[in-house]
Amino acid sequence: MIKKDKAEGPIGWTTLGNAPYPRAGEPCSGFLLQAGGANVLVDVGGGVLSALQHYIRLEDLHAVWISHLHADHFSDMPLLYYAFAFADKPMRKIPILGPPGWASRAEAFVKSHVDHHMSNFFQVVELKDRGIAEIGDLKIQARAVEHAVPAFGLTARFGERRLAYTGDSGPCDNLVTLAKGARVLVAECFASVLEIPSVHLTPEDAGLVAAHAGVARLVLTHLPPRMAEDEATERAASTFNGAIEVAKPGTQIEA
Repeated sequence: MIKKDKAEGPIGWTTLGNAPYPRAGEPCSGFLLQAGGANVLVDVGGGVLSALQHYIRLEDLHAVWISHLHADHFSDMPLLYYAFAFADKPMRKIPILGPPGWASRAEAFVKSHVDHHMSNFFQVVELKDRGIAEIGDLKIQARAVEHAVPAFGLTARFGERRLAYTGDSGPCDNLVTLAKGARVLVAECFASVLEIPSVHLTPEDAGLVAAHAGVARLVLTHLPPRMAEDEATERAASTFNGAIEVAKPGTQIEA
């Protein structure tokens, strides 16, 4: 249970990982969103579940939010099910918010002679465009974005604070919409060159979204393997004049 007080204080965002595949000490995409006592795991790529437990206990997790069902953002979800199913003591049924069909996809990984259903241990919630989830005083709105599969970005709101996350997406109007009014934009930039069709952002694209939305700070995440951090920031700076940084595992920011 989250105690509901006046919604004051920062929104915290910790990068657990942002690699396209698990590396030594670097999980795939996953982030810990925190505000007002709420702990929300955003994306659950390979290795994220282990990294999360350096910051909070699993029993202190209040919700999980999944941007899309590609493995580098989703593959630890069946393992989170195991963690809840085989816990030493019963765990709270927390909401898992993901694209339509996320539960059946996860169940296919854990299928056996026993009936394994996500609903046995979680509240199964399917995301929709503009849908809002409330975890205590933390509000998270989903916006549909452009990717190769159904995908969503988010805007986290806590009192007057705003933080936005693109998830994986090509350039689209909803990216600017979700980032409007946010102090911080966390943007993927996995495309090193323009893609046709565009299902990822280049650093220049991320900078344009940040500029059009009027954010103060741009945090680049999910860089392609052969792109150096200096290159990514320089390219984003060609389209955005605000503060720019690259997220690494363990990076903690506040909005």
